[in-house]
Amino acid sequence: MQFPYDRWNIPEQCLLDKRIYKKLFHENTKLTATDKKWFTTDIDSLIWQYTIKPELTLISEFQQENYAYNEIAVLDVDVNDFNHSERLADIIQRTIPHPLLIVFRYEERIALSIADKRYNLNDPQAATLQDLWTTEFILPDSLSDVQEQFLNQLDYQKQPKLHLKAFYQRWIDAFIAYESAKITGRYEIDKSLREEETRRSTLQQYHEIEGQVNDLKSRIKKEQSFSKQVELNQEIKQLQSQLTEIAEQL
Repeated sequence: MQFPYDRWNIPEQCLLDKRIYKKLFHENTKLTATDKKWFTTDIDSLIWQYTIKPELTLISEFQQENYAYNEIAVLDVDVNDFNHSERLADIIQRTIPHPLLIVFRYEERIALSIADKRYNLNDPQAATLQDLWTTEFILPDSLSDVQEQFLNQLDYQKQPKLHLKAFYQRWIDAFIAYESAKITGRYEIDKSLREEETRRSTLQQYHEIEGQVNDLKSRIKKEQSFSKQVELNQEIKQLQSQLTEIAEQL
């Protein structure tokens, strides 16, 4: 069994192993010229590897306003260029109207992607991405402790079986814990729902400020005035101080 499925213990009856043709995305998604180029040239194959649904697992579906969890799909996507995986993940997540866990493969490396979607129950094909998480590409033979913990946390047996939303949300929690661990060095997931929601918003705040810091650093490189460089450096130090405080909350 291929990595990482060998550690996820997804029931054998959920194995689908069905090819998805690129034509589906060209016909059902508005793609820019660049999107079409990347999607056509970067992707070698898309396989619907597993399908997790009530009739196969006895995990009940979940429907509520803006939520539709009738089936969870695990996709395996072979790529020959790893530089555009986040954009490809965005396209795939928007096109396929199911909660998805995507496994990208580039040579020996893998990257994972998951999304929090909202649905219009009057139009099941319409999905809005609230959040998208895509990991870096990692090598199975040189995993860090945090990466090991993250991958092991995606084990089917470790997810709640109340309904498909609870199951999928716990997968999302695993991704959020992984993103937090990149900052704190600690992988922690056994938190209450409220704590997970707080961590999610705190992590978003951290990345927003981190983006501001990067923007200011870019401005400094282009700035000719020494006094302006000093001013920008002061702003960076203030923001970095905020990042330290926020990191302690994660």
